[in-house]
Amino acid sequence: MKPCLLLSLCLLLPPAARAQAPASAPPPPGAGGPNTSVQELLPEIGKIGAEVGLFGGLSRNPFEIGDGADFGGFIALPLVRVGNGKLSYEIQVALAMATSEPFTVTDSVAFVANLAAGVSPADALAGPPRAPFPVVRTVRTRSRLLHLSPFGLRYTYMGSERLRPYLGAGGDILVTITSQDPVADESLIFTGTAPFDAPLIGGLIAQAPELAARGTPSGQGDIAIGGHAMAGVEIRLSKTASFNLEYRFTIGEGKNATLHTATAGLGLHF
Repeated sequence: MKPCLLLSLCLLLPPAARAQAPASAPPPPGAGGPNTSVQELLPEIGKIGAEVGLFGGLSRNPFEIGDGADFGGFIALPLVRVGNGKLSYEIQVALAMATSEPFTVTDSVAFVANLAAGVSPADALAGPPRAPFPVVRTVRTRSRLLHLSPFGLRYTYMGSERLRPYLGAGGDILVTITSQDPVADESLIFTGTAPFDAPLIGGLIAQAPELAARGTPSGQGDIAIGGHAMAGVEIRLSKTASFNLEYRFTIGEGKNATLHTATAGLGLHF
């Protein structure tokens, strides 16, 4: 009797009591939970909108050294949209190389060496042939300047699809290594070698020949803090590549510590 009674009750109940239909359609998967979809920061130029590149060009070097070459690389990472453009964080590292025109220096160490050789002060100052070592030398400065910008901001105007000008500024670390190369060998003793005919450190004296034979680097070095300002343009070749032209002005600590560079390079966008 009990199974029959239960079946009768089920048949007598209204349909709404027999099944609880959902009040609304089920939510889409993931609704109400954390958003795990990939967000495109700048979708019109790529998933990220970052750029890496290599460049090379000309430099006007500090300390009155003159013209030379400059080459390096950079990476720019987008931060935020600003108006019709984007603001990026940029890191750049580059090397400027140059050799100056000939100029004269006075070597006080050579003057003392001449006095030690037993000549008079006047002859010691005059140098060869009245004394063994030249005091007033004609030299060229050989310079290697590493300019590293660990922090820079760059604003790129994106109103044009092909031409995208940009401006930027930032901080720099400048590492300079210089030596003075005598134009001619003039010493009567140790001609063409250290201490006074090899590349001079600080325009005074060369390093020991034993160190030179080992290939040990020498030179007068300096590390300074500076900053830069720049202007350039990206010429888009495709969605992932551009040809870049840039002028950069960098200034460091001390007198005549300005570097001008004009470069061209290839940028890859991703």
